[in-house]
Amino acid sequence: MTSLSKNPLNILFIGVFENYFRSTNTSQLLSFKKLGHRVVGYNYRDKAAAIGIPERDTHLIQTVREHKFDLVVYSKCNQVDFKVFEEINKLTTTCLWFMDPLGTYNEEMKTKTQLVDYICCDKKNVLEEAQKLNPNAFYVCEGFDARNDKPHDVEKEHDVTFIGNMYGNRIEILRALNRPINVVSTAYGKEHSLTVSKSKINLNFCTGDGASDRVYKVLAAKGFLLTDDWHARAEIFTDKEDLVIFKDINDLNDKIEFYLARPGEAKRIAEKGHHTVQKYTRDHWAHQITEIYKEII
Repeated sequence: MTSLSKNPLNILFIGVFENYFRSTNTSQLLSFKKLGHRVVGYNYRDKAAAIGIPERDTHLIQTVREHKFDLVVYSKCNQVDFKVFEEINKLTTTCLWFMDPLGTYNEEMKTKTQLVDYICCDKKNVLEEAQKLNPNAFYVCEGFDARNDKPHDVEKEHDVTFIGNMYGNRIEILRALNRPINVVSTAYGKEHSLTVSKSKINLNFCTGDGASDRVYKVLAAKGFLLTDDWHARAEIFTDKEDLVIFKDINDLNDKIEFYLARPGEAKRIAEKGHHTVQKYTRDHWAHQITEIYKEII
């Protein structure tokens, strides 16, 4: 979805805009702009660090009061006071974007769900909870950044790679595998897709029964993906067609050996997954957010 909007919106996007290769919000902001919308990015964490949280909250309300924004999008915005949500919602249309797993959908986020005009969730199990609190709750996939997440024609240097942080039971799982795993904890932008392209097998471990954007980034780089399952996965991807699901550590060990011995089959699945995932770009994310806005108003 790359066409320019016929009715561009004035959007205030409140999020975290760090280095481009680290921040999902930055690529999302660029996608809003690519679609022709006029977007102001407001880094709520940096502003709080500079002037303090209470002063930041006052400044946020004043910013919306002084400018004619059609839409204010909050990217989670934890520790932004409820009063900000209440006051801004009196001034314009508001959307809460919540991308995290169900375990982090806490009482603060549930209250904020009720203080916006609509909420968009990346996880289907979070959506089900949000729909109990706000009738205008929608599933919107975070997806991948087509500017960076794409295949590279490079040699396969690694048998098995995991790109991500080590927490929860991930260390235990990796230690139980029969082969050494190439673990990369800091890979962003082009570096992420290069690492995927250099790997015969890429691993994913879900959190809170939901898939992170790692799934979409790996498939977008045409990587072969072995992952545990997640809630409503079958609505998007087909096992052994777009990716391969493992059930437990023994099954994961078996499937690593199976697909390392069958590179042609791994390549077929990776190519199919790459084709399927093209519906889930950040441009499509931005398009959905703004199309829902049009329906709401």
